[in-house]
Amino acid sequence: MNTTKILSSALIAVAALSAASAFAGDNNSYPELPVQASTLTRAQVRAEVAQAQRDGTLQINNDDYPAQASALTSVKTRDQVKAELRDAQRAGYTQRIDNAYPGDVAQGGNANVRG
Repeated sequence: MNTTKILSSALIAVAALSAASAFAGDNNSYPELPVQASTLTRAQVRAEVAQAQRDGTLQINNDDYPAQASALTSVKTRDQVKAELRDAQRAGYTQRIDNAYPGDVAQGGNANVRG
C-alpha cells in the first residue's frame, strides 16, 4: 500500500511538470518585439538628460497628478453656480439629502421620498 501511494504521488508530480513545461514556450500569439540598439553611451544619455532638465524640456509623466489647484479653478462666479443650483432644484434635477443616513437605509426607507 505504501508503494502505491509513492508511485501515484510520483505519477502526479510527473504529469504536473510535463503539463507546466508544455505551456512554457507557447507564446506564438504575441508579436516579436523589435530589438533596439542604442548608439549613445551612458555618458551621452546622462548629458542629454541634464541638458533637458536645464532647458525645461524634460517630459515627466504623471508628476502633477492630481492636477494643480490652479488648473481646477472655475470660470463661473459663485453667484452663477448658486443660480444654476436653484434652477436645477426648481426643475427637479436634484434630490434632497437628509442627514439620517444610514438610519433610513437600515430601516428600508428612502428619506428623499415624501408620502
